[in-house]
Amino acid sequence: MKIAMILRPDADTVFGGDTVVMNKLSHAMRGQGVEVVVGPLDVLPPASEFDLLHIFTVAPLTHARRMVAWAQAGRVPIVFSPLYYATFRHWFEKASASAPRWRRLAATLGKERTWAIYRTWQEVKLPLVEVWRESRKVLAAATCIATSSQWENRYVAGHFRLSRRIRQQMRISPLGIDAGLYGQTFSDEQIAAFRARHQIGPGYVCEVARIEPKKNQLAVIEALAGVDVPLVFVGHASPYAPGYVARCREAGARRGQVHFLNWLPEEELPLLYAAAAAHILPSWVELPGLSSLEAGASGCRVISSEISPLPELLGDQAWYCDPFDQGSIRAAVVAALDTPAPPGLRQRLLTNLSWERAAAANLALYRQTISAQTSLTCRVSTRVDL
Repeated sequence: MKIAMILRPDADTVFGGDTVVMNKLSHAMRGQGVEVVVGPLDVLPPASEFDLLHIFTVAPLTHARRMVAWAQAGRVPIVFSPLYYATFRHWFEKASASAPRWRRLAATLGKERTWAIYRTWQEVKLPLVEVWRESRKVLAAATCIATSSQWENRYVAGHFRLSRRIRQQMRISPLGIDAGLYGQTFSDEQIAAFRARHQIGPGYVCEVARIEPKKNQLAVIEALAGVDVPLVFVGHASPYAPGYVARCREAGARRGQVHFLNWLPEEELPLLYAAAAAHILPSWVELPGLSSLEAGASGCRVISSEISPLPELLGDQAWYCDPFDQGSIRAAVVAALDTPAPPGLRQRLLTNLSWERAAAANLALYRQTISAQTSLTCRVSTRVDL
């Protein structure tokens, strides 16, 4: 079997979880005897040389359209993992703070009821939005839509109003973690040396993510003002959010005990997590947040955005917060730090979420998808004019 995985155009400049998944999954798939080619679309041979294309994002839309057209030209089945969630809540937070109409409505009806009205209003007008219509076409062209959770599958199906036929063919494409890397144990001396090397005090809360608004680092700094705990942020600044990292650094200087490490090599991340009191990822949305899973596999407490499929994976063995409510973020961190790390979580993640297991499950998904492409009763892809 020969599989293509196509990188998004900005993969070299904006490193993200989709890039990690492609690299890790493709490596593990090769261990299953599958030939996997990962690269930009422009350097790949014709699609007819492959058995299947796995697409990992619906954005940017122009690129997704090109990928689908490339696969269709070679009559290649498509597994589509859209990594999509519309952040209406972010728009609402801005509108309720600055738009007179929504500000007055929130003052009259309360913020929760106003948010429900705003969300319904946005959802009703979706068919009038060209990007939504074209994204829906692209997804409908897939042989199989597969996400990392039932939560995301339900959201994508409902948001794009997918037909019953397409919904019946939606599947799970499991993600994994490097069990060998994050399953390491470290001595007190190694942890102390790591903290000394980076000049970080004990008991810190860390976040591993790009520095950008949707990852919410600024909210973490502001929410934990007055809480005596060091904060460590590991990640490059996003080129699409100029000025945000400066705002975070300014807020960090006012708060104190805030460290920015820019980036760490992967081999140092297990030490970062092992030396931390907790890892937080209070993003506007996470699908599901690989760094949260890696932190949990390292024995670290996990604090996550509630707008995420992570509750499906971790249940009550993690702490969840409303990413748009600084009081919720603060309460989740305080609760996590006041509670022992959940027993059994680390071993469960190391056992159940290895990339080897993920590769085996995805290989079964690929075989099923290839079979469905040739079956009139099972196929979910038709030629779509893109």
